[in-house]
Amino acid sequence: MNAVVGAVSAVFHPLRRDSAERLPFTVQLGPYRLAVEMREPARLMDRRRRSCINIEEHRIELRHDLRGLELAETFLHVLIRLSHFSRGCQQGCVEEAYTHSLATGLVEFAQRNPRAWVWFNLLLNDHLPFEAHYDLAVCGAVPVPPPMPERVLVAGRHVPVRRLTRAQTGNAFGWYDFGCREVQLFEGLTGSNVAIVAVHEITHALHHARGLRLRDRERHYIGAQHKGWMDIIGRDPVTWRWLAWSMSFPGKASVA
Repeated sequence: MNAVVGAVSAVFHPLRRDSAERLPFTVQLGPYRLAVEMREPARLMDRRRRSCINIEEHRIELRHDLRGLELAETFLHVLIRLSHFSRGCQQGCVEEAYTHSLATGLVEFAQRNPRAWVWFNLLLNDHLPFEAHYDLAVCGAVPVPPPMPERVLVAGRHVPVRRLTRAQTGNAFGWYDFGCREVQLFEGLTGSNVAIVAVHEITHALHHARGLRLRDRERHYIGAQHKGWMDIIGRDPVTWRWLAWSMSFPGKASVA
């Protein structure tokens, strides 16, 4: 683990004077393989933004002066946008599509991009005002698997997480109960489905808390997902540590 974290930590060394410093990883998501580069505003595809997804030139552009949590927040925003774009989820799609697009996109990112995944969680861990141990979770350096949370903090409110039997779920893997404001997961979930279904149902809760409609604007979905998941990462370490570990080690993950 130390060798992996040591290599990833090299990312934080001062950038060279080049205006297009290349971070030591690419991001693969869907059919896309994009280099991640730090660029001065004048060299961004859109100089008004903190980040750009440049599909034609195969790169993700991040503003060169981003640091700490601001860099992590911006990178998460890129991942959310790229997850939807790579799955053809766009303006006009329903809430369910945006929910599942995000869930599958985040899990795919974690599993196909282990170096970038460790870098992201190390960046979070190093700049949060508490010991989250996200880096240890994604590197497998925890003494026991992180436990599934009993509740998730969503928009300042605790949302219960409950296990359901097969008789209760039918053919579904999970639900978000809008009436009870409760995340419900099939107790037999294992593998990649653990994180996919959990992120999916928690994202429903995020949309519900922010009053999104069945058909809403794309920017509203992206905004709610970005703010909501950053809130969970920054205020509910038990939930993110469990999810991050489950994405990193799907062969060991289970709800039971």
